Amino acid sequence: MNLQEKNIYCGFRLDKISHISEISSNAYEFYHEKSGAKLLFIENNDDNKVFSITFRTTPTDDTGVAHIVEHSTLCGSRKFPTKEPFVELVKGSLNTFLNAMTFPDKTMYPIASRNEKDFRNLMDVYLDAVFYPNMRTTPEILMQEGWHYEIDNVDAPLAYSGVVYNEMKGALSSPDGLLERKILNNLYPDTTYQYESGGDPVAIPDLTQEMFIDFHSRYYHPANSYIYLYGDMDMMSTLSFLDEEYLSNFNKIEIDSHIDVQKPFTARKLIKDIYPIAPGEAKENKTFLSMNYSIATSLEKEKMLAFTVLEHALLKSEAAPLRNALIKAGLGSDVISSFDNGILQPMFSIIVNGSEADKVDEFTKVVTDTLNDIVKNGIDDELLQASINSMEFKLREADFGQYPKGLIYNINLMNSWLYDGDATMYLHYEEALKTVKQWAKEGKFEALIQEYLLDNTHSHILILEPDENVITKQEKDLADKLAQKKASMSKEDIEKIIADTQKLKERQRSVDKPEDLEKIPLLKIEDITKQCDKLIIAEDEIADTKVLRHDIDTNGICYLRMLFDISNIAYEDINYLFLLEEFIGRTATKNYTYEALANAVNLHTGGMRFAVATYDKEGDVDSYMPKFVFKAKVLVDKMPELIKLLQEIIFNSSFTSKERIKDLAMQCRSDFEMSILRSGHQLVLDELMAYFTPKERYDNFGDLKFYAFIKNFLNDFDNEFNKMQTAFAKILPMIFNKANLLTSITVSKNDYEKVISAIKPLLEVLPNETYSKQEIPFAVEKKNEGFITSSQVQYVAKGANFIRLGYKYTGAMKVLETIMRYEYLWTNIRVLGGAYGAFVKFRRDGNMYFGSYRDPNLVETLNVYDKTAEFLRNFNVSDREMTKYIIGTISNIDMPLTPALKGELASSAYIAEMTDEMRQQQRDEILATTQEDIRALADLVDACMKENAICVLGGSNKVNEAKDVFKTVTIIL
Repeated sequence: MNLQEKNIYCGFRLDKISHISEISSNAYEFYHEKSGAKLLFIENNDDNKVFSITFRTTPTDDTGVAHIVEHSTLCGSRKFPTKEPFVELVKGSLNTFLNAMTFPDKTMYPIASRNEKDFRNLMDVYLDAVFYPNMRTTPEILMQEGWHYEIDNVDAPLAYSGVVYNEMKGALSSPDGLLERKILNNLYPDTTYQYESGGDPVAIPDLTQEMFIDFHSRYYHPANSYIYLYGDMDMMSTLSFLDEEYLSNFNKIEIDSHIDVQKPFTARKLIKDIYPIAPGEAKENKTFLSMNYSIATSLEKEKMLAFTVLEHALLKSEAAPLRNALIKAGLGSDVISSFDNGILQPMFSIIVNGSEADKVDEFTKVVTDTLNDIVKNGIDDELLQASINSMEFKLREADFGQYPKGLIYNINLMNSWLYDGDATMYLHYEEALKTVKQWAKEGKFEALIQEYLLDNTHSHILILEPDENVITKQEKDLADKLAQKKASMSKEDIEKIIADTQKLKERQRSVDKPEDLEKIPLLKIEDITKQCDKLIIAEDEIADTKVLRHDIDTNGICYLRMLFDISNIAYEDINYLFLLEEFIGRTATKNYTYEALANAVNLHTGGMRFAVATYDKEGDVDSYMPKFVFKAKVLVDKMPELIKLLQEIIFNSSFTSKERIKDLAMQCRSDFEMSILRSGHQLVLDELMAYFTPKERYDNFGDLKFYAFIKNFLNDFDNEFNKMQTAFAKILPMIFNKANLLTSITVSKNDYEKVISAIKPLLEVLPNETYSKQEIPFAVEKKNEGFITSSQVQYVAKGANFIRLGYKYTGAMKVLETIMRYEYLWTNIRVLGGAYGAFVKFRRDGNMYFGSYRDPNLVETLNVYDKTAEFLRNFNVSDREMTKYIIGTISNIDMPLTPALKGELASSAYIAEMTDEMRQQQRDEILATTQEDIRALADLVDACMKENAICVLGGSNKVNEAKDVFKTVTIIL
């Protein structure tokens, strides 16, 4: 289409056309003259189309109004008056992404779909939601999504509840989450960044309906919007839709959403704060020491790229001199870093975890002395080039896993567009990359360190210490506040709250009118492809080893996986496999120091790592196939260098440095402890599944069992170090053995022979010994564990193995997952219970589970799980609703995959003996699922729930109150 700048198209003035060679796209920047909306269209041949509308939302308090509005806009609107159109879309669209996100200074509403009709439907619902939400006239929406008083009778104590209220109680229970918030708030104390956009649970109940509506009125206007379109679509039709259906209804107005620039500090500040730990939890060596800097502005692209490189070079690489200096100084168990350029004034943070407050002076001295030394003597050139290469590889690869490319591009470009800069600045990276490479030659990186880290007074040191009294005090303060509030109320006031609470629950339990549900646009079953995508796989044999080849266009990159069978490793040595996973490739070798090895890896590859992974055979509940997996991505022309490095690591790694091994073990323990509160739901699910099958029991050696192992390893280090030496000497030749090897290669067909040629030298020198399989002892064991942490919310899991109970897997279970997650569990655990989320999974190995996320309840949630069978036996919906559930299920299955993920899926299916025919059978069963099929699963769910196998992680009060449901209760840290 031949468009001309300054012309008007469908009410939009075309201000600029540009080509973005880096992503093979054309960019069109529009301005809607009537409403003042800004629009950027990134045109290319990507069929995974993306739309988003973003508003610059600048909070002026800690009530979390931006976050609560984000939740609430999707709870019904003018054209789509159902209680939760968002849920209806999740259940019944072919979306490849559907969500909304609150940032410190913006709120984004993105969607993606590969289906043209579906894409337009999703746009329609989202635009109506943000511009005409029912939240403005329905107070129960703020009550549900934000906060409300909860009371059942006049004698009961007053309480708070609400989805965001409970979500943020969970988010701010995590010490790293709290640290991130404190760093931001204290670095920009005179700007909007001083406030918690997500909401502080202490302040959330200050939000009134009037404030809520005012915030929406103030910011949710097209003149404050940034509309983004990406992919292969009809531009004129889309612009016409936006203009006629929405934007033409608004007149341009002036909106004050600007973000003030923080005046630089005249001197570095010292700030002390506390974070909660569980009563009885050890607090030694759990302090965070952080040095934090404001760095230029996000509109200075070259500096932003340079600091991305600097963070990697100074703090993230195994060769990073600042990281290693801090570790060697014995200041803590791990070093963490962060460079956040997603705000107007980006932040650079150097953080030591596992420290003590009295080490802050030494911390400051080590950072300053090390940086001064780097400036004086220069950054090691190989390290700097390796870090630049690492960043460049990521830019060119543009592999974002299951997230649509267009979505990530949208998030990145907001780093300039939101602040009135060039909208496409961050998509054009070639020139900036050249500049950064030139800076490396000119000593500019050292100058940046001097200017922004050594001489920068806009900085603070934040000490965050653990305090076991925080939770008790917070709970007492809250109880006192609510008691005083209730005491100040008249009987009529209390009765009104009871009535309001009842009215809310009636609305939450009510069923949408069929005519309202039918307003949500819906595809037909005929719109769904009947055939599942075929696995891209062929078998080959090279040097007497099996190779799986996945001929996929990878743009010159090879994704290599080498899977070594480790079923020959004895039960008593399994812990050492997971220890080896943490250490191998991160220690010195015969020909490299560990720093030089890290540089070589970053210089020649896009990354490489080792991991233990366990597979099982399709339909065999007692099978387990553990593998020690090497994964790497590399430009095809660099394959020989990759293989040389791998050969060096396999045959020449040294594990004899006590100092290095101890440092790595401490980092490992720290990483695990940090992940517990971030991913509490995953921890309880992994622990629960280990009750039922040997595969999961094997995997559990890398979960809580490994945490116990690594703690003991450090507590009795000298003795355990010697044991490790013996174990590694025993298992290394048993792992890296040609007889054990299966290789998976994902690469373009034309590059396959180059890859094989590079791999052959390694295959020719690998030993070829046969070892017998070692059985691990396993018996089904319901441990029913309760784990106590500092969390103010719970993660509640319950499940069983239905194959062991005599049932078989069917595709209808995938549809049941959709029904449960977005109907029964959504209503009873999220909407009525106030949890942030709830989910269910039925796996082909027979393991099934229910789980909740950031849940204020425990026993009540278990009761909801137990009543599932009753819900299923009475399941009765319209044919239209059933169609919706099927479409939503297929949407989840048909998520587009990157070349790397396609290869990984195919090789995993090969190992599990999962054929295309089996995958097609599941798809056929999904498409044919009836309500009778769903009702027929009630007995299976009932039998699973009657097994009473549970695992919970949560706060001490809730876990101890429910102690009768547990066999053991443990303080996890």
